[in-house]
Amino acid sequence: MKISRTVVIFMLIGILLAACFPAATPAAQPTAVPPVGQPTSLMPTSVMPTATLAASTLVPPTSTVQPSPTVSLPPVATSTPLAAGGLPSASAGVFLDDRSTPAALMLSYVNAINRHEYLRAYSYWESPSDYIGSLDNFTNGLANTASEAITFGLITSDGAAGSMYYTVPAILADTLGNGSASRFASCFILRLPEPANFGAPPITPMMIERGVKNSISPSTRNATALGSACTGANYPMGANPVPAAVESLADVSSNNYVDNRSGPLELISSLMNALNRKEYVRAYSYWQVPSAAGSSYSSYAAGYSNTEVVKPIFGIPTSDVGAGQLYYYVPLAMKVTTTSNAQQTFVGCYTLHLGNPGMQATLPFQPLGITAGNFKVVSNAVDVTPLLATACS
Repeated sequence: MKISRTVVIFMLIGILLAACFPAATPAAQPTAVPPVGQPTSLMPTSVMPTATLAASTLVPPTSTVQPSPTVSLPPVATSTPLAAGGLPSASAGVFLDDRSTPAALMLSYVNAINRHEYLRAYSYWESPSDYIGSLDNFTNGLANTASEAITFGLITSDGAAGSMYYTVPAILADTLGNGSASRFASCFILRLPEPANFGAPPITPMMIERGVKNSISPSTRNATALGSACTGANYPMGANPVPAAVESLADVSSNNYVDNRSGPLELISSLMNALNRKEYVRAYSYWQVPSAAGSSYSSYAAGYSNTEVVKPIFGIPTSDVGAGQLYYYVPLAMKVTTTSNAQQTFVGCYTLHLGNPGMQATLPFQPLGITAGNFKVVSNAVDVTPLLATACS
């Protein structure tokens, strides 16, 4: 068939226009992992926090996009810097928001004080006004504290009425703005309500239930002060010793407990751990705005009723910052084993948001949370590595 020169010209113009203006694709809507069945019963009281050293080894090296140093928000990190004794540093140069173990919570509390994020520090208390007064009084009382360090004594635990209680003796050493120092023999009682017992939002994470601190002289030995820090009916020592350690991020199975919002890898690891432990209210709580999860809580939980095990494979997270807001983008593949032992693979991207903790001024404190999640089913045999490279594009 013979084609005229005019038709050819129009065809070429059409091709050029198509190249310059590609067809628009509809915006993906925030969703959780696609539903895989009907509701199942919640997990009974199970494994409580595992005390092992941090090992954030799930991803390759971090993003090349770093937040502005003037905002002082946490950058993407693949591991938490360790201080003496193998514990994470609580200095102002890091960001630690971890409620996985009693030591992790107390380090996060001290870290918030060191970063002058007093609203965040205040939020770790269950009933702060009963022990540390109003937020203004708490903030004013720390105005002259340049830095704080914590030394742990023997942490112990006991369970009662659906909660785990931890008794934490500690020495708090404060360096004041004028260079002088103060030391306190302290005792804190932490409470973690069994996460699997929550049938609907909201959930209560591990918090400081009560605490006391008594000034001690510079010459008092730590061992002496720690030996008598927790006494009396209100501050009893528990029956079970608990190592002063933090959780392992390398293990998100139901045998571990991970509730960590220090960064993007920590938060998504916590989400995967909550799903593996069938703690769906906790999983749902990691969404900053619950409606962004794509469904009501009951529908969200029902979508995981046939999910037995989720194994995450992380891509390289990136971050973006602006006007005191930090956003993370976490590419993720999930290898899912269902209750019928079927295999599924999902690939997609989570978007996370954190308002500058030092600029938040009104309770409740808003921690790092998920704002969107977009995933698709792929073949179980596919190599997810190239898919992860473009999952958050």
